[in-house]
Order: sequence, then structure tokens, then C-alpha cells
Amino acid sequence: MAQNALLFIPDISGFTEFVHHTEITHSQHIISELLELLLDANTIGLQLAEIEGDALFMYKLVDTPSKALIEQQIETMYMAFSKHINLYEHQRICHCGACSSAYNLKLKFIVHFGEIDFIKVKNAKKPYGSPVIQIHRLLKNDIDIKEYALITKAVFETEGQINTMTTIYDFGEITYSYIDLEPLKLQLPEASLIPDNVPKHKIYSTVELFNMPILDLYEVISNFDYRLLWVKGIDELEYEKNKVNRAGLKHRCIINKNKEVIQTTISKKVASNKLVYGESTDAIPFTKKLSVYYILEEKQDEKTEMAIEIFADLKPLGLLMRPLLKKNFKKVVSENFKALILLIDSGFRLDQKNNYNEDH
Repeated sequence: MAQNALLFIPDISGFTEFVHHTEITHSQHIISELLELLLDANTIGLQLAEIEGDALFMYKLVDTPSKALIEQQIETMYMAFSKHINLYEHQRICHCGACSSAYNLKLKFIVHFGEIDFIKVKNAKKPYGSPVIQIHRLLKNDIDIKEYALITKAVFETEGQINTMTTIYDFGEITYSYIDLEPLKLQLPEASLIPDNVPKHKIYSTVELFNMPILDLYEVISNFDYRLLWVKGIDELEYEKNKVNRAGLKHRCIINKNKEVIQTTISKKVASNKLVYGESTDAIPFTKKLSVYYILEEKQDEKTEMAIEIFADLKPLGLLMRPLLKKNFKKVVSENFKALILLIDSGFRLDQKNNYNEDH
């Protein structure tokens, strides 16, 4: 039986086409995280009909749409999205095309109303009917700004509304108004930066040359999907697999079968021709805080020089144990670097990760 429904599409745009494996993977993670954020910002009981690439198709059965609730829902989702993008730009550590251009992502909304039926495919129930076709056609329109909410006359009367347009589609003529959303960004709080303060004591440092381009090596170092391939002594690694690693994110390591170590991704300032990745923890004996930094510099013939620097704020007994700490870190770093060199020289490439894991 046909029922009246509010139809609602938040649509993300702004990514260019990526051909590099890293950028494709990271763009997928970023979009996935943003779509989840939009779903969490659903305050009016919208039902998810389908995830359509970079967009959500949602609906709510209702006899009379509420203008105030619709506008509030749009603002809530848009502000959550914009705040997240703003914070991500401050916290990101990756320099691939997807991560470095994420701040260009835009959000628009298409809102329509009409009588729909439902079609069942196995256990899935989806809205069906002319209004469903119409709202998807409206994703292509004559609005010349990038972030807006398009609301058709069927939702509420457009007479007297500013920015009213009428466009002809294959299904006929349709009238809608639109709201420019970008001014809402003026209400965004200032993003708080992740501290990059370095602990006082430099415990150990070394440098090695790796036969891998700088961005690929950075991905191997900073992406936890690859961590167990080259870091020794970790029995388990738990992290948020649907997020791109960035400053402030935590992950959990289990070492020696039962010892838990929580580490936080960090960064620090380096020369403009270098990349840096770091992790910090307070779980190392004799230290209050220990930070490890990987500093990468591009060399000729697609090689990369990587320095590792280990700093710590030491407890009183740690000052006495500093030589032992240095000896232990030297051993661990040497083993990990050897494993990383073997991994790279074995012909490993980022897009071969799954096959490599299965074969080894």
C-alpha cells in the first residue's frame, strides 16, 4: 500500500579519481568514516534505505513534513561533517592524495516528499516509486554552489523562499528552493591541535636506507595493516580498521602473550622535505612517557632514508637504567629494520598485502 514519505539524501563530493592503491584505500576509509558520522547524526528517525557510493538514501514515513525539523536535521549533519573534516586536517599524518585533499570534501542534501511503495528483494525492503526516481535525478541540478540543501516544493511551499528554481527533467518540471550551507562553517569551533611535545631524554637514534619510495614506506610504517609483517614481538594488534591512522588515535598491542601496551599516534615538526610518523606510550618500565619517531627523507632512485629517534621522560630509576634502555632499544630497532629490509627486498608491494599474508 502506498504511503507518504520524506526522502532524504546527504551526498559527499570532492574526491578526484585515484589510481594509486594507497589513495584508493584511504579514500574508502575516509568516506566510510564520514558516512557513519552522518548516520550517527540522524536525529529525526530517518531509515537507511541504501548506501549509494558516497551518499546515503534515507526516508521517513510521515504524513506532513516539518520544515523546522528538516532544517535542523540538515544543520546537525552538516555541522558534524564540517567539524570532522576540519579536525581531520589538523590531525592527519598521511600525505597521500586522498588524505591531503580530504579538506576539499563537500556535502549537499536533496530533500523530497511523495507517495511511495516498497519493493522486497530477499530480506531487504526498499522505497519504490516516482518520487524515488525524482530525488535521484535531482542530484544533478542547476545550483552553482558546492554545499547546499535542495528542498523541493513537495516538501514545503517554496513561494516566498529565496533561491527558488524550476528545472525540467525527463519526468517533467519540478520546483525547488535551496539553502547555501557554507556560512554555517563560521560557527565551527577552532580545531584543537594534537600536542607534538617531545620527551626530554633522547635514548637512541639510528638511520637506514630503504629501497622503497617515500610515500610507500610511510604507508608501511604508519598503516597497522602492515605492522605485524616487520615489527617483532607483537602477539596481537587491535586498532580501528575503518579509520585512516592519524594523530590522537590509539591502538593496543599484546606482547609476551599477556602484556598490554596502549600506544597513541603522534607527530612533531620536521623539515619541509621530510615526513614524520610517531607513537607514544606510558607503558614502558622506568619511563613516564616514551615516544618513537620515524623520520623519512626521499633519496635518488626511489629510495628513502629513514631515521628512528626514541625519546623518553624518565622516572628517577630510569636515569640509572638509561644505558640498559638504550641497549634494549638498539636490539629491537635492529631486528625490526632487518625485517623491514627483508620484506621490501622480497618484492612486497602495498597492493600485494593480502597475497603476501596468505603466502607467509
